[in-house]
Amino acid sequence: MDLAIGIDVGGTRIKFGLVTKKGEVKTTGSVRTNADEGPVGLRDGLELVVRELKRRAHWKGWKIVAAGMGIPGTVTGRRGTMIMTPPQIQGLHGWETGTCLRQLSGVRTAVDNDATVAGLAEARIGAGHGAPTTILVTVGTGLGGALVVGGKLVRGRFGTGGEIGHSVFVPDGLPCGHGGRGCLELYTSATALVRIYRELGGLDADDPKAIVTKARTGHRKATRALQQIGKNLGLGLSAQASVVAPDLIVVGGGLSAAGRLLLDPARQAFKEQSLDYVSKGCRWVKARLGNRAGLIGAGLLAFEEGL
Repeated sequence: MDLAIGIDVGGTRIKFGLVTKKGEVKTTGSVRTNADEGPVGLRDGLELVVRELKRRAHWKGWKIVAAGMGIPGTVTGRRGTMIMTPPQIQGLHGWETGTCLRQLSGVRTAVDNDATVAGLAEARIGAGHGAPTTILVTVGTGLGGALVVGGKLVRGRFGTGGEIGHSVFVPDGLPCGHGGRGCLELYTSATALVRIYRELGGLDADDPKAIVTKARTGHRKATRALQQIGKNLGLGLSAQASVVAPDLIVVGGGLSAAGRLLLDPARQAFKEQSLDYVSKGCRWVKARLGNRAGLIGAGLLAFEEGL
């Protein structure tokens, strides 16, 4: 059986698995990211992952033919060079992620942004399956995005196509880590949820999951904060939808666990702000693949684009 290594690099954990061409996951696991150790720590983690997956494949009689990885930040070129680095893992600028993975695995490889590979998985076998044009957003610590048209990822010149998080939402707004101001992810993310909840006078506001839990029980300030995040998401995506006229918007990431508490205000704001014919034909759904989307998408990417 031919399989691809699928790796999803997060700020604290590296999730990994072996994936078939159809997106079936045969085995999974996770290790620490070692984010505080920069490229050296990340490489050590990846080496451990590859060694473990090779061991499992050998024991089962499987053949590893490709390896893929999703990582926060912007990756470009065959070497997978990091040209915009994530705040979660310092010191990655200029690091050749694809070269590293190719050396460790000894097979053809492909590396892309973590939200992009998650979007690919949802488009292929998840909530976006069969939709001609899909926008996927991951609402987590930040706001990631991917655009799939005709079953193919739209990347643009530097591989950043669909990166909605850094579109301008509030001119001259809050400063963003890349040097700009007012980026959408500063107003639609788990980080933004904590800030807005505090601004409303909420207490014990360090944990986004706790705020979502409070909102589920009817806590007024938590509900208002989550509704504002949803509204901001809908308004932000209305601008993107005017350009690409999507059939479907898939919402994933940690905050998608809030379900209708997030999606209902997003849908309403989107409907009110979008062109009528755009909003009427566009459905909003929650992502289906959960925290496996990244590793599945990385494996599928390796099969389809590995070099």
